Amino acid sequence: MERFNLPIYQNPLKTRSDVVQALLAMMEPVKAHFTPGFAGIHLGDHGAHYGEKVAEMEAFSRMLWGMAPLWSQGEGEEYLPLFREGLVNGTNPEHPAYWGQVRDYDQRIVEMAAIALTLMLCGKKLRLTDQEAKNLHTWLSGVDGKQIPRNNWYFFRVLVHTAFITMGWDADLSVIQEDLAFLDTCYDTDGWYFDGQPSQRDYYIPFGMHYYGLLYSHFMAKRDPEHAEIFRQRAAQFAQDYLYWFEDGGRAMCFGRSLTYRFGQCAFFSALAFAGVEALPWGVMKSRVLGNLRDWLSQPIFTSEGLLSVGYSYPNLCMSENYNAPGSPYWAFKAFLCLALPEDHPFWTSPEIVPQLEKEACLPAARMILRRDESQVQMFPAGHSCVCQLGQVAPKYEKLVYSSRFGYSVSRGDSLEEGAFDSCLAVSEAGEDRYRMQRGFLDYRVSAQQTWRRFQPMPGVTVEVTVTPDFPSHRREYVISTDREIDVADGGFAISAQWEDQLCTPDMVELTACSASVRAPWGTSSIRCEDLPCKPVLINAYPNTNLLFPVTRIPTLCFTLQPGVHRFSTVVTGSVPARMP
Repeated sequence: MERFNLPIYQNPLKTRSDVVQALLAMMEPVKAHFTPGFAGIHLGDHGAHYGEKVAEMEAFSRMLWGMAPLWSQGEGEEYLPLFREGLVNGTNPEHPAYWGQVRDYDQRIVEMAAIALTLMLCGKKLRLTDQEAKNLHTWLSGVDGKQIPRNNWYFFRVLVHTAFITMGWDADLSVIQEDLAFLDTCYDTDGWYFDGQPSQRDYYIPFGMHYYGLLYSHFMAKRDPEHAEIFRQRAAQFAQDYLYWFEDGGRAMCFGRSLTYRFGQCAFFSALAFAGVEALPWGVMKSRVLGNLRDWLSQPIFTSEGLLSVGYSYPNLCMSENYNAPGSPYWAFKAFLCLALPEDHPFWTSPEIVPQLEKEACLPAARMILRRDESQVQMFPAGHSCVCQLGQVAPKYEKLVYSSRFGYSVSRGDSLEEGAFDSCLAVSEAGEDRYRMQRGFLDYRVSAQQTWRRFQPMPGVTVEVTVTPDFPSHRREYVISTDREIDVADGGFAISAQWEDQLCTPDMVELTACSASVRAPWGTSSIRCEDLPCKPVLINAYPNTNLLFPVTRIPTLCFTLQPGVHRFSTVVTGSVPARMP
């Protein structure tokens, strides 16, 4: 297809050389977008909450996650003068491209981490003069004393001071220890952190908390062996659970926020290898990194120019967070840390190994159970929420089930079509067609065989639901208490309305008295209820609500409930043929 005519789509991604070529192919179209002074990169015109100038600095910095590992091995150095000039000008208060003084809760603090990694991996290659080094040190020191979110951001300050130590610059060890003490309070058990909020277990744990901890363990092994070993042990334990978030071929679960970082999903395994933590066989780590890269680089995630877009499986601002500027997706370059390992490292010389995993897994510290086969992974979480107003956080954390093949949908309004309420229960005042799903929870439980949660979608209405997987189906048992008449919609999996050149046709749809289903060559989505009168419908969800597919259909059962307590159950199925691409 025309959209796949970029050279990067022909890369087999089997060897280190292939990965290097993939990174350089992604860098090539970026070169034309440097701002004057080379301290920023302008990749687009949509906004983020921190403004255009900082967004351009962010885009500049995020390239370093990939380029610094490459430079450390003496490769890709044609880009080094450009980024060196940008670093020098961006931290020089006398230069027009100066990045400015750092403030409380400043996005520039986030971007300091990539600069810190560059200094730790290959700072000497920058050949900074004494004044340039002083300016860079002074600007990075702006992080000290600033207010920051109480989450993974504390690692950014830790990494800045770790870089100072690596470079032989003045560093405050007490800052490192104080911040590490806070980060320890975010650790739960079984290798799992939470990212500042106990109810939030998402990709920020592997590509945030563990990734930075592994960097620290590598560069501070001699100065702080105690914390270095703690981070290594926690990462090794976490790795055993995190394997279950991936299909055998490398595709990862579609769950949580910041999914526009895409192949950042495999960055944890890259960091494991870099830090020399043999929590898994080298071939397993390699298969997770290369498999995930292969999956992503088979999807239309680039603009026609070859720039990474904001979105997930296709360009899509509807699913973005308020911190997703045009350069934000390049945090995916954290996956390229493995390029800091030479060609003869066991990570590269070992053959890929697909791990043999159990079909059922319970991850109590992650508050979820998972089911899998050769075609997909389904995740059943409970007790997840995100209190921050970042954009569409309820559908990103609080649906009843998530799938690596059906994805999930975010809302563009509150009607059933606009809301795209797949894999969840939505409630409306009777006759109003203004639905809302779960937002927050009152209680939850996770066992090896089922999840349970209680929540209030609106005042006067309480929902309890027990979800029991029977892969690829699951049963939802509801107890709903309401003090007035309400309308309720129980949504199945959102299924694509087309696959390549095939369209979903009427003969693929079946509506009976108690069920709704779509059975297409590319998959089946169905839902049925046999113990309460309902109205089965097929929702034509608004375009661009689903993260995997631009246009979807959602089999849904609609109920009208009178005041009182109601008990009913539904059975939901989401299956795809084995070996779907």
